[in-house]
Amino acid sequence: MHTSDLDSALEALPEPTLRDRLARTDWEHDPEFVPDEQVFRLFRRAREAGDKGRIGLFSRSLSIRLLSLAKGFALRSRIVPGIIGTLDQAAEELSQYVWECIVTRPSDATHAEKLFGQLFKRRALDFQRRLLAKKRKCQDSLDAMDHSPEDEDPEKTIREVTALRQDATPADALAAKQEYALVSARLQAILTKNEYSTYIMLKVKEMKVKDVATALGVTTKCINNYKNAALEKIQKEFKQ
Repeated sequence: MHTSDLDSALEALPEPTLRDRLARTDWEHDPEFVPDEQVFRLFRRAREAGDKGRIGLFSRSLSIRLLSLAKGFALRSRIVPGIIGTLDQAAEELSQYVWECIVTRPSDATHAEKLFGQLFKRRALDFQRRLLAKKRKCQDSLDAMDHSPEDEDPEKTIREVTALRQDATPADALAAKQEYALVSARLQAILTKNEYSTYIMLKVKEMKVKDVATALGVTTKCINNYKNAALEKIQKEFKQ
């Protein structure tokens, strides 16, 4: 049967039956399993037709399948725990990235309708390369901070780190926010409360050492100790 006929036959099924078909997972032996390519084609057809009920049905099925693929890739590629702390977080971020690609890029959508798994793998590799590039950039920034003289103004050093400069485009700004959220979660996991507060006040708020000391109710020497301890832990965490 022609592809369009197969799609039409599935579209004609009542919703409970269609939901059951979409939930099947045995792609090797179950003749009623619906391939990922077909689910995506049906999603696009439903979106073109403005059928909100079917759009939701197919998008939920695609989301579940993408999460499953993303978890497998995250484990095989060692994104977890090397770059992202938890498997669920890695799978969610990767699946969202691939979902955005196939929805916003016509060429990716066409590819996904024919070879969904292949398209997923290519975009997953893109995602991994971006993470590794960000990790290297973060490490370079930390190295620049660590090798500054002890008596150098720390907030000046931080402001001059390339990775912390304002982004040039809205897309870069969005990517920076996503990167910051990821890094912030890792920092809170490896630093003490005072180390994290010191690092954020110096890096993000660009506060002076004496002001950070006043905010935390400690001496400036303590702040320098917190900063150095934070840098040591962060460098160990993000070391290639």
